[in-house]
Amino acid sequence: MKFKSIILTCFAFATILVSCEAQGNKDNSQKNEKKTKSMNLTSSDTTQQLMNEGDFWKLIDQSRVASKYDYQTQINALKIILLTLEPRDIEKFDNTFTALLAATYDYKLWGASYVINGGCSDDCFDYFRHYLIGQGKERFYETVNDPESCVNWIKSEEEDNWEGLQYAAMDAYKQKTGKEIPKTYQPKFELKGKPFDDETVMKQYPKLAKKFMGNTESGE
Repeated sequence: MKFKSIILTCFAFATILVSCEAQGNKDNSQKNEKKTKSMNLTSSDTTQQLMNEGDFWKLIDQSRVASKYDYQTQINALKIILLTLEPRDIEKFDNTFTALLAATYDYKLWGASYVINGGCSDDCFDYFRHYLIGQGKERFYETVNDPESCVNWIKSEEEDNWEGLQYAAMDAYKQKTGKEIPKTYQPKFELKGKPFDDETVMKQYPKLAKKFMGNTESGE
């Protein structure tokens, strides 16, 4: 009888452990999904000017693999991939790229690029977001939600020229049609968030400041 009681107790304990592990996995899955969740740009796209965001990221991933994850090579790889599409789909890709740039025109993200480069102009910030898009959906959204999360893989513009990824669509369209890509899609670029200054931004991103500025006191 005592042995049976021990068995039942062990079984109950094991059941609790399995349940806790399953809940933990579910919670982690939900957290990861939140970090990489798409902006659902196409949900309000009544004019059908945008590419489905899932399809957009698939093309970005294909270009990353084709370039062996070298950003400068990726720009040309993306152009070659886009040349396989119809002109209208290249245009939709470009529009979606622009929509992502507009949606992430934010002081929080700009502050991170400012620390990474020791200063960052408006053009530099545009190229920073080009570079983030080029890293794929997961890294893009993780960095948008938590800019310091990029500290382990990001390179400065000086180390890895950020400019150029969106040009792949423009060049592909021109080569395919002989014409400039239409720019009929014009989302509003409204700078969101709270402006930063040299002192506050270093404290806001201590890990980035330590890596790129050698600032070991930024987190104090």
